[in-house]
Amino acid sequence: MILTEEQKKGQDVFLRIITEAWENDEFKKSLLTNPEETLEKFFGRSLPTGKKIKVTDQSNPEYIYINIPVKPQPKDVELDEKKLDTVNGGASNGTNVSDHESLYDSLRNMYK
Repeated sequence: MILTEEQKKGQDVFLRIITEAWENDEFKKSLLTNPEETLEKFFGRSLPTGKKIKVTDQSNPEYIYINIPVKPQPKDVELDEKKLDTVNGGASNGTNVSDHESLYDSLRNMYK
């Protein structure tokens, strides 16, 4: 999977937060109880408005955790040439267009 520059920056931010939580128990406790304030202090600036932050501790090795992300809306999905041809040709059979194929392909490639 090829990441955009924005996705790479987001990934770097998450890795910094996770690393700090692994190395600093006080930071981890604070992140769990008051994530917005903790992250504002950590990054030294205000967070973007309009979104809440939910942090869950998924560090218990006895469990496998699954995070269900926000379902992409059709307007958020970029279509490649093959998918555009399918939609333009009317072959979608009235179903929503999504990029689940790319997601599944990416997951399969990660575990080869």
